[in-house]
Amino acid sequence: MRTLSTPQTHAVDTAGGSAKAKARSLPCTVTKLHHFSRLVTQHYDAELSKVGLKTTQYWLLTEVLAHGPVRPGDLAKAMSLAPSTLTRNLRTLISTGWLDLGPGIDERTRSVRITTSGSRKCAEGLPHWTTAQDRVHQLIGSRKVSALHALVEDCLASMSATHD
Repeated sequence: MRTLSTPQTHAVDTAGGSAKAKARSLPCTVTKLHHFSRLVTQHYDAELSKVGLKTTQYWLLTEVLAHGPVRPGDLAKAMSLAPSTLTRNLRTLISTGWLDLGPGIDERTRSVRITTSGSRKCAEGLPHWTTAQDRVHQLIGSRKVSALHALVEDCLASMSATHD
């Protein structure tokens, strides 16, 4: 397994260098998470590409299928995406005809809806998503996946509490 380099910390030296030295000796959490996320996403992307989808596209389609019609701002919030990121991803799926952006509940709002072809694309992607999911779980191991999910949920709860 290769070792990743980590960015230098910018800790303020208030304790004679010990805090700075300790911070440098710890692995960079964002680097580790990003690397892991990229490897997992590569498995899903490889499988979903067989039906012309990327993981982000499949995720967005399934979210609109489950919650739509939905206002773009509400969708961005539910998916923890920046509105500009959502808009960029919506454009692609609207141009393919899988999603539609139309009027909302009043004249001031817009609403994202999945189209018939978008629903078909979700159905087409599901077995490939399942295959990728099974492969990732096989590579990591069922017990580690369960532990990872529990740890991630716990960390999300801890970090979300600081932002509420």
